[in-house]
Amino acid sequence: MDKRYQKGSVVADFDFTTPWGGEKKFYAVSEGKKKVLFFLRYYGCRTTQLEFRDLVGDCGKFFERGAQVYAALQSSVETLRSQVREEEVAFEVICDPEGTLYRLFDIGYTHLGYFINGLPGDRTRSKKLEERLARASSLGIAHGMYEGCEQQLPAVFVIDENQKILLAHYSEDIADIPEADELLKYL
Repeated sequence: MDKRYQKGSVVADFDFTTPWGGEKKFYAVSEGKKKVLFFLRYYGCRTTQLEFRDLVGDCGKFFERGAQVYAALQSSVETLRSQVREEEVAFEVICDPEGTLYRLFDIGYTHLGYFINGLPGDRTRSKKLEERLARASSLGIAHGMYEGCEQQLPAVFVIDENQKILLAHYSEDIADIPEADELLKYL
């Protein structure tokens, strides 16, 4: 049975750990605001580093609409502390190296390999993934330490003030993450 969240589903409160603030409760931090919750992969992943960098730049757009922003990663507190400075990040970073929240939200894996987009046997990369990898290379982003599940897919959720899902985007491949302007339509 599919446990995935759909538009209109109510998300139960949950605890999470941040690199700099310890243990927190999701709804206590959001103060009754809309929330944009990104589930990325792990910080060493080049596409995750690029998405994280873009989110640092775009988070003000979400704040202007009165929304809180969260980015969950499979990385440990230690990894994030060693790779990211707290003062660079204006949103909540969630460390979930055991994948507890990924399972809670029923975020799947790609069984075709993390670069694959298509049918079994199709070994081509998606156009968006090729573009993201080229952009990461042009910015000097190199692959770092592996953490979590290498085949973990990302996801993005927009949640209203009443804990109801406005958008549940389960990614098809590791580059399938909606752009900020697309997500702003739900706020």
